[in-house]
Amino acid sequence: MQCSVCEFGCEINEYSRGRCGTYVCTGGTIVQNPGLGYLGAYPVSIETIPLLHYYPSGKFLQVFGTGCNFRCSGCVARLVASGKPLSRSTLTPSQVVERALQQDCLGVVSTLNEPAANYYLLRDLAVQAKEKGLLTGCSTNCYFTGETLEELGQLVDFVNVGIKGYSDRSYIACGVPSSAPVFRNISRLFEMGVHVETSVVYSRGNEDEVIKVAEAVSDISPSIPVQVMRFIPFGDAPIELEPSAGEAESLCTSLRKYVDYVYLFNSPGTELLNTYCPECGSLLTEREFYGPMGSRPVKPWISYACDCGKTVPVKGKTATESFNEEGFMGGYRISRAFGMVHAVLTCLGILDDSRLIDIWRKVSDSGTLMQVHHMIQQPYAYLEFVRIIAEKANVPEKGEELISFIRTRLELVHSLAAENSGHEVYYCMGSPLFALNGGRMENNLVTFSGGVSINKQLQKEGKPGVNISPSFINEHNPETIFISGFLSRPLDEFYALCRQYDIHADAVKQQRIYAVPPSWDFGSPRWILGLMYIADRLHPGNSGIDLKKEADEFYLQFYGIPFEEATPNRSFHRPSSGTWPRHVLRCTHA
Repeated sequence: MQCSVCEFGCEINEYSRGRCGTYVCTGGTIVQNPGLGYLGAYPVSIETIPLLHYYPSGKFLQVFGTGCNFRCSGCVARLVASGKPLSRSTLTPSQVVERALQQDCLGVVSTLNEPAANYYLLRDLAVQAKEKGLLTGCSTNCYFTGETLEELGQLVDFVNVGIKGYSDRSYIACGVPSSAPVFRNISRLFEMGVHVETSVVYSRGNEDEVIKVAEAVSDISPSIPVQVMRFIPFGDAPIELEPSAGEAESLCTSLRKYVDYVYLFNSPGTELLNTYCPECGSLLTEREFYGPMGSRPVKPWISYACDCGKTVPVKGKTATESFNEEGFMGGYRISRAFGMVHAVLTCLGILDDSRLIDIWRKVSDSGTLMQVHHMIQQPYAYLEFVRIIAEKANVPEKGEELISFIRTRLELVHSLAAENSGHEVYYCMGSPLFALNGGRMENNLVTFSGGVSINKQLQKEGKPGVNISPSFINEHNPETIFISGFLSRPLDEFYALCRQYDIHADAVKQQRIYAVPPSWDFGSPRWILGLMYIADRLHPGNSGIDLKKEADEFYLQFYGIPFEEATPNRSFHRPSSGTWPRHVLRCTHA
């Protein structure tokens, strides 16, 4: 029997559950796979979904299931998109609605995995939510059939449509034959009165695709926000596909010729998360980076009208207080928690998805995740995190091997720091004006190395940091600046920003600004290499650390390849892009 949910029109029978793996045929009817429910439900702020023109600062219950009809390389939520069961227990739509009411949420929103894979579940959720006065929405690739789209448009109040590109070629890369249904469906949802925002991935080389997407969205309505997601290469994607933040900012500026509201994500410190009046250019409201594909208002957006008379089309009233998520919660940040567990398991030699999923089940409750969130911020506490994962994986001896490797290097750096201390350091992510939280692992690595982290003087926190003024850097005058190995920026762009913002600290004058190698300072056991990198830069000529030798030992012992053969990207668990490990034909993406 043919499925009518999405344009693939899969044949569902006793041998096939469809492309997304979540449907069965029972009694001549296609239904959701029995037992399928929502795997998680967490309160989040709407800007982490992200939606920026809908109930600003509003608190919604984020839910996710499993399965996806697309096959996109480097997917940030690969495992929840895989169609494999990640939890022994699931939530029913009625339980989700009850939880949303208990937690005073304005509504519910389906994210992380594609709702087309859980369409009948979403339909039941939307009906029950509406009965209780809750709003309903989703993030979707919008590859629905026209028939399903008509029903969906009556059920949901808001959507964020993730657009892969304008041409069929950009969709073929995700295993999809055509882009046409997506733009058809965006137009129809907008006609039906659903609040629509769009997001498009920008990778180096697809500038023309992004521009054509903006033109196509403008043809529907120039008032529809276009969110540009700067591509962050996970999985097998090469780092060369990652455009710099400066390149992304330049592209976004050009898109304003076509649409009124363009926003840039995955670029900490950018001013292009703010809303500007499309008529006169005045700043209307400010936001800051809040994790992958997320943002946070700097203060409540009170008035949607500009002094020039132009009004921004925003649906709903701004909440007087922003909701602050705990730990890993909020939008796509939970996928990074999964990546951190995956990174340890890879170093323990556990590479198959089935074991990975089984261990994730054991640590994915909110209490354990909060415990993990605290452990990964301190060098010695991280060793206990490794021990917990190794025990749950039934490989305690391999856990102790990794712990021993890390502890030996910790002792080396500790003795070095005892002899050399007091060096003032600033740690940022992607921009000199985005400071990492003082309590994060990166700043604790600085302290462990004998440095003095000026970030610890910050009086506020974000996720993973906050926007600051140039005066903070100038007044504290760091001797060295480190740029995060997760979301970085080329040094030439970074120095140009320092000149633009008149940042004249000693680190700038003496050219002591360093970009930490990818994923060497957070998210992966490779932070031990980052610690030695930091110590070597803080104590040049005295550290006695041979970084190449140390990296070779780590990569050979825990990844089975020499460091010089690795081509790193931003993945926490993979040491290299491309095909890795070599003896496995189907590589993983996370």
